Amino acid sequence: MEDLLKKLVYTGVGVVSMTAEKLQEAVDKLVDERKMSADEGKKLVDEFFDTTEEKKKEFEGQLSSIVEKIVRSFKFASNKEVSELTDRIKTLEAHAGIVGEVEQSEKKTVKKAPAKSAAKVVTAK
Repeated sequence: MEDLLKKLVYTGVGVVSMTAEKLQEAVDKLVDERKMSADEGKKLVDEFFDTTEEKKKEFEGQLSSIVEKIVRSFKFASNKEVSELTDRIKTLEAHAGIVGEVEQSEKKTVKKAPAKSAAKVVTAK
């Protein structure tokens, strides 16, 4: 998804770049033909870039808002939540390790009970 958004932004930048080049060419042609003064041409190009910059910031804000909404809809765990869960897992693993050591220790200390004799005692009557 991030890759798609990057491509979209780069495409927009490319279109603006091409448009700026075409605008500059058109203004240069009008200046050469004396249909527009150099100052008017510069002003026109500057206004285009100012407007483009404003639109770019507006677009980035809208795009950022959309991405935030999408990310929130996935309900990803926050860094804080992941950190808390990691700490809990470490505590549980440490506890499990202690329990395992106690169980091993108990197995070593418990002696086997002697087996009962299978022979029956015969009593005289």
